[in-house]
Amino acid sequence: MSETGTETNWWSGLYDDLLAELLLVRDDAAEVDDTVRFLVERLELAPGARVFDQCCGIGSLAVPLAQRGFDVVGVDQAARYVERGNREAQTLGGLSCKLFAGDAFAFLPERPVQGAFNWWTSFGYTSDDARNAEMLARAKDALVPGGLFALDTLGLPGVLRGFQPQVVTRRRTPEGEIVLVRESSLDLAAGFMNKVWTYFLPNGRRVTHESRLRLYLPHTLVALMRGVGFEDVTLHGGIRGEPLDADTKRCIVVGRRPR
Repeated sequence: MSETGTETNWWSGLYDDLLAELLLVRDDAAEVDDTVRFLVERLELAPGARVFDQCCGIGSLAVPLAQRGFDVVGVDQAARYVERGNREAQTLGGLSCKLFAGDAFAFLPERPVQGAFNWWTSFGYTSDDARNAEMLARAKDALVPGGLFALDTLGLPGVLRGFQPQVVTRRRTPEGEIVLVRESSLDLAAGFMNKVWTYFLPNGRRVTHESRLRLYLPHTLVALMRGVGFEDVTLHGGIRGEPLDADTKRCIVVGRRPR
């Protein structure tokens, strides 16, 4: 992503190596398998289909999809993440996986794709709804006619019902334990969730970042998707077939580019 207007591009500092190690490295192989299975089914991907991972991070899903024979292209604003994902794909050998450092508001793959996805709440980072919708528009533009796109973000009713003002994550490393404390607050008048991310490192050092996420109700996400041209928009509560309801903490929106 890029800075727009006077709004600070807070995400360029948030997504560092610490976040990657604690949150982007996926230790649960079953979850990754279920996510890949969901994407293959919901995006109606034929064997060998070309797929676009918008905001791909370190390739946590791009690489597993490539391992299953798909032709994957991805983009992320964090160049170090892209380098890491490409390095992993090269190490595994024989994978069709190419990740690019770039602006997800503007990036389009060189060739159209049969399916696209934006995963793990990589949407809604600016206060401008029209600007956020540009990312959805780029996903639609990347698709062949009839292609499908999946957006994974917060299930806002469920998040609010079970709101957690503090979440602690721990990970053991060769240097010792890293502790991440995420302190969340709600600005309901403006429609944002603000977070302070504090890492406590083994050497006693602290690293702090802040983030700000636009809060969208499911029907608003549907309207945004339709507003940029998607049709057949559906809502899902999770990767294992859960329906979206008032307790669901994830919201997956799937839409089709018109044929």
